[in-house]
Amino acid sequence: MALKLPSATTLVLDFLAANAERRMSAQDLCRAGAVMGYGEAPMRVALTRLSQRGKILKLGRATYALDVKKNRLQLDVENWRERTGWAVAWDGGWIAAHDGAIARHDKTKLRRHERALLLRGFRKWKPGLHLRPNNWRGGVEALRVELAGLGLAAATQLFVATAFDSKQTNAVVRLWNIPALRRDYEKMIARLEASKRRLDKLAPAAAARDALLTGRALIGQMLRDPLLPPEMVQGVEYRELAAMIADYQDLSRKIWDRVLSEA
Repeated sequence: MALKLPSATTLVLDFLAANAERRMSAQDLCRAGAVMGYGEAPMRVALTRLSQRGKILKLGRATYALDVKKNRLQLDVENWRERTGWAVAWDGGWIAAHDGAIARHDKTKLRRHERALLLRGFRKWKPGLHLRPNNWRGGVEALRVELAGLGLAAATQLFVATAFDSKQTNAVVRLWNIPALRRDYEKMIARLEASKRRLDKLAPAAAARDALLTGRALIGQMLRDPLLPPEMVQGVEYRELAAMIADYQDLSRKIWDRVLSEA
């Protein structure tokens, strides 16, 4: 399946997030953009726009850095490997988010609110009531901070729900399409292995492009994963898949370092 080329602005954010110091010179960013097929002009326009929007910081005349304080979602992308430590043993209960009393006239805020719940694995069970397994490290208090940073509406009530009967539990478990999730894991492994076989046969610049596009597609799927307990998934675990993708990302970085050093 062909992977869509990201916009120049998205590439700038990706390059800055992948850099160990979260900063790069405009020249290096333009060279990286050229590898992906973008000329210098669109890359510099992207830098200007991102700087004006406060998504990146301009340091001196020609160096840019990622401003993670104003770009919480990009921080999720940068630290995606940490997600494997977000889940702990499941106690069988559920974390509930009740948002029946929130204002819904501001569509932008409402979209951010709904996205925050989705990014942290919640699914809607009843009107105004969303649930996820109570396997989050730090419990409700830690999750409350996470969700607030992602845009959760302030009037949302978070609490732990327990003592569900078997019928209720079965209904809640079905909120997640677990067979589809298992199939997605298998497809991700197949995509990763196919790309690794291609990288050995491609020229350096082509290998860099393939590795970036494949890696960002895989990581994008990992960021949307609900982090369900192994008892619910019963198959390839998120942790195992994350380790495979982390190794692939390390390989990708080596390829990019070599390509940029020779550009």
